[in-house]
Amino acid sequence: MPTVEVTSNPLTPSTRLRAAMRLTRWMAAHGSKAAHVVVSFRTAEPMAYFAGGMPLTTYEQGNDQSQKASWAHVVCHIHPDRDHAYRDELALEIAEALKVDLADAHLMVRFEPTRPDRVFYLHEGSITSGGPATAGRNREEGPEYARP
Repeated sequence: MPTVEVTSNPLTPSTRLRAAMRLTRWMAAHGSKAAHVVVSFRTAEPMAYFAGGMPLTTYEQGNDQSQKASWAHVVCHIHPDRDHAYRDELALEIAEALKVDLADAHLMVRFEPTRPDRVFYLHEGSITSGGPATAGRNREEGPEYARP
């Protein structure tokens, strides 16, 4: 269940919809089920996102919505088997979907490899995971790991 979480300057609803549809189609073309792709958008409040100590969100900006991202921080939860080429192509697709100006905008895309059995969702009235449970318990997790 690939997930793309975008934090950026305020974007218009139509811009968010176009970006979500474009990313969903791209992921579906690369093996994901379209119905499983989740894209979410968050607008950072003023003085809440800094790069190099400088604010990318200011009070002067107000809540004016834009048709392109002047900056964005994106976190993608994808299957651990996705290779570097996939990640590289997806990062470029995200930049294009958000209409980020590659010459002077700020864009950070972080990939969080997430095993399907670590994702739970509601399906037909019950909570289920995206994959089979792994056999046995990882020695670095759970009560055994917490003991001295």
